[in-house]
Amino acid sequence: MKIKEKEMKISQTYRAASVSQEPKLTLRGLMQRLGLVFLACTLVIGATGSAIAGPARDEAAVRTLGDTFAKAFVQKDAELRASLFAEDGTFVTPVGDFLQGRVAMVKDFGPEAQQAVNGTTQAAFSNYRVRFIKPDVAFVDALLTVRNVNGPDGTIIPVIPINFFYVAARHGDKWLIEDGRAHFAPAPPNGMASRN
Repeated sequence: MKIKEKEMKISQTYRAASVSQEPKLTLRGLMQRLGLVFLACTLVIGATGSAIAGPARDEAAVRTLGDTFAKAFVQKDAELRASLFAEDGTFVTPVGDFLQGRVAMVKDFGPEAQQAVNGTTQAAFSNYRVRFIKPDVAFVDALLTVRNVNGPDGTIIPVIPINFFYVAARHGDKWLIEDGRAHFAPAPPNGMASRN
């Protein structure tokens, strides 16, 4: 009898131990599943967030090309302006000169062109319209307004609006201008203000 009682006690103890383990295993399994669900949600939200941030970040980088071009113009930095273009990129100046490659651009953007810039010269892009043709290629249409430049006869030209178009492409981790076109925009008549 004593052996039977011992076997029953052992059996009951074993069953009680295994029954008490089941809720722990179930709770542990539930916690693991919840953790995996949380991790999956975090990854989905992160991927969605970076997908949204990616185009905005790319558009900012594409606009920065124009802004840097304007700053480099005022700073008389021909090398910086040319470095914004792909190695074999093209650019048509507002007067119609066709330039291909950075070497030609540095030469054209050099001392002769820099004579137009004086201590009060300003240049800024506005009215950006950026259209992504593909994720790594964008078309940009913007207005470059140059103020207070030296004219050919030595007089100061107060405002020169320039329509500026360029195609930018991603090269590795940065954006560069593949092709740029600049054309003098019609200046508003003196004394005329836009009516709203």
